[in-house]
Amino acid sequence: MDYESAKARDYTFFTEHFKRLGPRAQRDLEDVLKAELPHDERLVRYLVDVLPGKYDQKAAAVLSAASTWAYSDADVMARMLRLRGFTNNETISMRLRNNALLLDTTVHISQSRDAELVFVCFGGTDPNNIIHLLLDASAKTDSYFSTGEVHGGFFRAFLALWPLVRILLRGALLGYPIGLLAELNRVGHGVALAQPETGSGTTVPCLAPSGSVTRAPEARPASPMGEIPEASEEKLKALYIGGHSLGGALAVLAAAEIHRDPLLAPLQRKVRGIYTFGQPMVGDAVFAQTCDDRFGEKLFRHVYRRDVVPQFPPITMGRFAHSGQLYTAPPLDTGWALQRAQASANGLLTGSEQALAGTAALALGAIAWLKDQFPLFSWLPLPYSLGDHSPLNYLRTSLQVVPGSEFRP
Repeated sequence: MDYESAKARDYTFFTEHFKRLGPRAQRDLEDVLKAELPHDERLVRYLVDVLPGKYDQKAAAVLSAASTWAYSDADVMARMLRLRGFTNNETISMRLRNNALLLDTTVHISQSRDAELVFVCFGGTDPNNIIHLLLDASAKTDSYFSTGEVHGGFFRAFLALWPLVRILLRGALLGYPIGLLAELNRVGHGVALAQPETGSGTTVPCLAPSGSVTRAPEARPASPMGEIPEASEEKLKALYIGGHSLGGALAVLAAAEIHRDPLLAPLQRKVRGIYTFGQPMVGDAVFAQTCDDRFGEKLFRHVYRRDVVPQFPPITMGRFAHSGQLYTAPPLDTGWALQRAQASANGLLTGSEQALAGTAALALGAIAWLKDQFPLFSWLPLPYSLGDHSPLNYLRTSLQVVPGSEFRP
């Protein structure tokens, strides 16, 4: 397991280090940082107050950005979330790899400074990573706890990473900093933590909920982990889950686990929304209906134009179905439009909307991408496109911005 830890501070953190400088230097540097490092936590308060199951454009924009940068590392994720308004966030990134098992899965968990808001964003398919391509193609189904069948490759990738995510979420529910929870796990298993926020030694700082007061230690043997007081309340107020491509499929599985596992039941009312982008189908109609029954009103699935990936797995690999609410991009890219509300028992997106054959669909998608590079052939209609699967398309549509501005404050 590879760990990375990063914190994206706002400019006020850095101004504390300018006190030894002259007045002019303090003023100049503060002006520079204020323009580049936002200090506005209104977004956190806004996202905390979003009603569960209510589609929110700002939430979609932030989750789309997180899903786009989930292909990067913890530092980049933390910085880009700050750019979008999630200031003073702490991000933990975990990657699990096992070539023999065709596993290569990444997840990023970001927590606000007051511990009231948490994002969980899964990394998607890396086109340069053959392990991901093989995993996506390995669609032999596995049983999902007697509630339908799910894509075997997706499920194995999820199960390999979920135990640690589960620990961090249960701790975050009570307000414990996710960085210290990850450090506690690192020390307990004797593994390395990249870019540690808590130092390179083996001593873990006292693990107390955010804003709580550490109690004086009682008369008992000292613990090498320090004093860990019990939390008395649920500090977490809002949880968002997201991902692009394979990451979207893993996000659905995460939501399914939160709504199945009795130990995670308190998290169910914290989930504000599951926002997926270019997500393939995860399971059969029984699994899809179970998802709709449990959290379908909170699942917002985005499909950009002729993106081929939401049509996968193809019918040749079995009958799969989508769940949740479908949002598509209008021709003028004016944001997302609701195409289909939460499906009913008779209205699931079933195999009829799957690609008939994966190889043929991918070939057509590749041809469509080539066609888009040559305006002379733009008139040629094709049902699928690989180019439309790019996370940049989803990001720009979610932000409703002009090209290039997604990289600026």
